[in-house]
Amino acid sequence: MTVTSTTQTQYTQATNKTTATKATSAYESTTPTQTTDKMAQMQEKYKDVYTPIPETYSKADEELQTRKIYESYPDYISGPEFLKIVNSYYDELGGKKMELGLTSTQEQKDKQEMAFQKAYDLFGGEKEYMSMMKGVQEIQNNYPVNSWGKDQSIHNATELARFDNAAVYEGLEQGKSLKEAKMQAGNMRLNFMDTSYSLRNYTETLVKAGLLDSNAKQPEPETFKPNFDAPNNSTMDLRKYGIDGDWRNYNILENQNAMIAEIEKKMGQFNFMLNNESLVKNAYTELDPHYQDLGNNAGYKKIINDELVPIMNAGLDIFKNYKIYDSIDVKV
Repeated sequence: MTVTSTTQTQYTQATNKTTATKATSAYESTTPTQTTDKMAQMQEKYKDVYTPIPETYSKADEELQTRKIYESYPDYISGPEFLKIVNSYYDELGGKKMELGLTSTQEQKDKQEMAFQKAYDLFGGEKEYMSMMKGVQEIQNNYPVNSWGKDQSIHNATELARFDNAAVYEGLEQGKSLKEAKMQAGNMRLNFMDTSYSLRNYTETLVKAGLLDSNAKQPEPETFKPNFDAPNNSTMDLRKYGIDGDWRNYNILENQNAMIAEIEKKMGQFNFMLNNESLVKNAYTELDPHYQDLGNNAGYKKIINDELVPIMNAGLDIFKNYKIYDSIDVKV
């Protein structure tokens, strides 16, 4: 399979997948891409199916959503509040606090399961609790709030809302159910947007609920940087062909044209790898024999065709057809 790309005849150096608030100078000379924002068109087409996430946080939106939830579910409590109840039962059972990076013992797992069951019983059992949460989710979908915008540490709340809305609409256009489209949008958000806030917020939620030691070291987002000179290196070296680092990685750039260029550059590199099988094979056969048959080495074509091409094409469609960033060109 040949990747469709506007950069098939050239490939440029790639870097690890990171986040950046500005496009690098490599994109200064990029020819501006004419984007067509079809958000309004999709909003009209799917107005009876999907209520888009507002671009900004509004207290009025939140109060309306809260009122609707409690009108239907007077006993509803938020996730963090529910976890506090779980933690209180866990402490009663003598459970030891869990620590990040350490595997829970079987005793911890058993006591946590019992603590959750006790918390579920307050709502009539796990089935009833899950039914309530499903209903709450439907209300939240019908009366959405830009919760990202409420968190002042999240700098890209507007762009996250735009991207999620666009991804949902594209999923609906593909014939997916709303639930499927929203799940797909969540996965795409992780691939193309800065979501560094999520790990921090998750950790803070566990700490506030008492389920995690507040003195535990905060985890950093994982960034894999291969050492091609290491004896146990398991990543094929394609630097001589302009593909630096792990060939699967790419930058997340918070700029419309820069992101389009980055995706097209990556797809051009995929084309090179698919069309130059002997060169790529030479690269992975230089590795230790134990690593040559790994999916990211000998199995690279399947990864490109089955996993990477679909998600990159989907991302490109969004950035080319919807305005995610107000900044089109950034001068640095």
